Amino acid sequence: MSVWENYTEEQRNEYVHYLQVFGALSELFRQKKGRLIPHLDSKFQETIFAKVFKSKIVDVGNTPHDILSVIGGKRIGIGLKTWMDSKPSFQKVMQLKRFQTEINELRFDEKKLAYKISELKNEKMKRDYERLGLSEKNNIYHYVTRDESSFVIHECSYPLIDIKNLIGFELNEKSFTWSDGNKLYKYTFSDSQIWQKFESDKYDSIIVDKFDVKIIEDPFSFILKAYSDLIDTSKEIEQDIVEVYLPLYSYSTQKVEDKSGLNAWNAAPKNKGSNTLRPLNEIYIPIPIDFHKKHPDFFTENIFEREEIRAKYSGSKDSKPEVRFQLQLPNGKKIPSLVTQDNMKALQSGSKTERDENGKKYGQSALGQWLLLDVLGLKDREVVTRDWLDKKGTDSVRLWRKIGDYSIINIDFAELDSFEAFINDNPMP
Repeated sequence: MSVWENYTEEQRNEYVHYLQVFGALSELFRQKKGRLIPHLDSKFQETIFAKVFKSKIVDVGNTPHDILSVIGGKRIGIGLKTWMDSKPSFQKVMQLKRFQTEINELRFDEKKLAYKISELKNEKMKRDYERLGLSEKNNIYHYVTRDESSFVIHECSYPLIDIKNLIGFELNEKSFTWSDGNKLYKYTFSDSQIWQKFESDKYDSIIVDKFDVKIIEDPFSFILKAYSDLIDTSKEIEQDIVEVYLPLYSYSTQKVEDKSGLNAWNAAPKNKGSNTLRPLNEIYIPIPIDFHKKHPDFFTENIFEREEIRAKYSGSKDSKPEVRFQLQLPNGKKIPSLVTQDNMKALQSGSKTERDENGKKYGQSALGQWLLLDVLGLKDREVVTRDWLDKKGTDSVRLWRKIGDYSIINIDFAELDSFEAFINDNPMP
């Protein structure tokens, strides 16, 4: 059974209707005369898919999956795509620009080249499995091809590349093509892109729906009239969440410090004179004072009042007041967390009472386990650097919660330079 069939008929019909409505406005985007192919914006497709099918948008920059759907308890990662014409074609599926030098060094050894590109693609896929709590077998591509006056919805499997079965090497100056017996792939040297062959009756692909799109001849008059009809009665939409960004580096030095932040595990032993290393993956995410000045009410009502209460406290360490909440990871798990240290400068995991599924008390390493090991693939006790983060494609995290609810704060990675854009009120990358 396809993933499409697991959604209700009502949901499927609503999704199709939204696509038809957007396609009807195609003349808004048409700059050249020619074939009347309906338009579909990929971001609109992503938003509507999440809205209709009660799913989450999880795309962060160039991460492999755009949508997370949970069906019958199964977490399914979905890649969304759209393009013109339903005939078989190669489509871009992943960029490897940061690895261009490594790949080019193997350009004249076809076997090593195929293995290296496949390994890099699989590594990025696996990191997303860890980030989102996915298995290897349930994920799909959901893609919409656009023909003259119609849309076709396809679904195909979205597996790892089988690196034990790499065959069919074809190399030329511009590209390299290979297969793993399941899918056909191509790598283009000029832009460091991996492409995948999509074909409706091959590569584990099926057509799940096809429908007509009636394009409005004069959409400009249509939207002006629709806007005029609504403007007098429309109400301002109230946002139900508040979101912020934090850096994974020191905002003041622009570096990942060797013995604090993501490298807090590398600091001096907790007991003076001891040679005992700090716990593996013990980290905190630094919170600049500029952030608190700009958003004093994100973690709690008035973080400065809470800091003052904390500073004046003279009781036992175990009872020291902290700003505590549950940190919701994108893989579905929650970990007890807090904002602590002088000037409330650290976001870290930890609990005095709660325990994980193995009965172990949550400590400061719980967040580091997910952030550094599971998702970013850091080796044990490897010092994190800014360059290392850049190569992973992230240097910030996005946090969001419901307005008025401080009990659960969601977290996920953000694109490079997201915090700098956020703190300076610049457009997000």
